[in-house]
Amino acid sequence: MSQSYTGYTTNVEQRISAVENLGLPTRPWVDESRTSMDSTSRSIHVVKAFPNPPTPKKRATWTPHKWWLLITNTIFFFYSLAMVVSCILTYWGLWYYAKVAVVSEALILNLMLSAGSICLFTSLLGYIGIILNSRSILTAYNVLMWPCFALIASIGYVAYRKALPSRPTILYKRLSQAWHDFFSPQDRKVVQAYLHCCGLKEFRDFPEPSNKCFPRTLLPSCQHKLHDITAQGLKIVYISAFSLIPAHLIILISALMCAHHIDRRFGKGLPPKMYRVENLGLVAGTPNGSSLDLINYRRD
Repeated sequence: MSQSYTGYTTNVEQRISAVENLGLPTRPWVDESRTSMDSTSRSIHVVKAFPNPPTPKKRATWTPHKWWLLITNTIFFFYSLAMVVSCILTYWGLWYYAKVAVVSEALILNLMLSAGSICLFTSLLGYIGIILNSRSILTAYNVLMWPCFALIASIGYVAYRKALPSRPTILYKRLSQAWHDFFSPQDRKVVQAYLHCCGLKEFRDFPEPSNKCFPRTLLPSCQHKLHDITAQGLKIVYISAFSLIPAHLIILISALMCAHHIDRRFGKGLPPKMYRVENLGLVAGTPNGSSLDLINYRRD
């Protein structure tokens, strides 16, 4: 009996000494080392955010494509403005033979004013797209460049067909038909007043009587003067229009090539699909989520 009690006492003492030798439990929040704390943090998905150090902001610079687009659009703006201004000066009669041009070549002036107005609006739209870095506005700018090209080409074609320098008699016949069939009495009076002539071929050929145009007047006929002034004006118009076609093609191609490179953004600026953060992807920081769910979501 005494031996069994002694054995039991010895066993209890050994257990008590074993418990005393265990020491204190690990407490990472009071330990000087953060190694255990880091491992615990990784296991429970706790991430401490440290503020990024302040970095100096870089000054935004324009891309070479944007500079080139600005230069070409400026050239486009200036010759569009020149077309509009020349038509306005002609309609207001601010140069000597302006009224004669309005009477004899109204179609050319209307085409020039329409083309200049559309081109001027298109160039202003291009400036807005360049300044705002708006690719949608520049897309509309590229679309409107094609009607501008068609109008400029039509001005040159119509002026050349009317002039036909290889067959000068065609212009004589056209002016004669216009004088007899299309000109109003006021139109003929304007031509006679500015060209100091009377009648088309002679003073008896559809003249408009005035204090200087009367029977047996000494004034010459209007045919040659009207032909020379009209031919010279048409020549200036079709040479200018045909000269603008290569320049406009260069501007059009430049707009097509540079419209999507006005800034340093690639494409639409969206990250690839695997890097997009959606509601289903926000599982790493939620209580019910796990890193395994995030891995499976990215694989899907």
